[in-house]
Amino acid sequence: MSFRRFIIRRLLYVLPTMILVSIGVFSILQLIPGSPVDVLLPVDADQETRQATIKEFGFDLPLPLQYLRWVSRAVRGDLGHSILLTKPVSTIIAEALPRTIYLALGGMIISLIISFPLGIFAAVKRKTWVDYTAQVSALAGLSLPAFWAALMLMLLFGLKLKWLPVVGYVAPGENFGGFLVHLILPAFTLGLEMVGVQTRMTRSTMLEELNKDYVQTHRSQGLSEGRIVGMYTLKNAMIPTLTVVSLRFAALLGGTAVIESIFAWPGIGQMILNGIQSKDYPVIQGGVLILSVAFIFINLIVDILYKWLDPRIVLE
Repeated sequence: MSFRRFIIRRLLYVLPTMILVSIGVFSILQLIPGSPVDVLLPVDADQETRQATIKEFGFDLPLPLQYLRWVSRAVRGDLGHSILLTKPVSTIIAEALPRTIYLALGGMIISLIISFPLGIFAAVKRKTWVDYTAQVSALAGLSLPAFWAALMLMLLFGLKLKWLPVVGYVAPGENFGGFLVHLILPAFTLGLEMVGVQTRMTRSTMLEELNKDYVQTHRSQGLSEGRIVGMYTLKNAMIPTLTVVSLRFAALLGGTAVIESIFAWPGIGQMILNGIQSKDYPVIQGGVLILSVAFIFINLIVDILYKWLDPRIVLE
């Protein structure tokens, strides 16, 4: 399969996937008990006012028509208006999404800085104390609940040592130094789980490469282990690791809600949680839809990069 044909085929998969995602997002929200009208109106509102509000927001239409009305507007970039904030949902998302991206990127960068060296050294120093330490660290990162790690980090670095702020957000455009200081704790907490996955993945792929014939050939030619790793095995080992890292980043975008809630980080996860608590349907639908679309396109980009890095790979 040619590279161009591969890209076209992958793009053709995107449209039906997005349609199914939009149907799922819209349908699941209908299962939430109660009605957003109850939030808008006082308890003693009369029936006439209630019916007028239902008609104003289109809740009186059949569900298929409500879906078509919502998705046709979403395609044009109109995700509706927040019921409580009386602001366009697209405006709210435009404010919240970059904050979540900052947090996810920070968590990914921290995890890469820790996990790549750990995985590489663990593979090169197999069955030594370096390998065992790296594997125990990876297991600890996978086992620690994110909320517990967040609370412990807040207690140690925020309340005991007073090195870092425990809650809040500062826009990078206002004070970049303050932004980085507030980012460290939530990003480190978010990256801990990724450290475990990426360390084990890097170790296993490096071990697989180090056992291949071309590595033995280079060793017989007298090349040092460091040169073999740096010039040959590392690039090949990074191909499957790239896939894991990219997919984990996509998952981070949709999995920051707990961390954002604990650290009072006003991202899209916190926005969706607030929308669920207040039954603000447009906010929930818009937020989940944007995250789903981001996940789909990140997967698409990963597949294309995967094929580009190694044309021998056939992705059917």
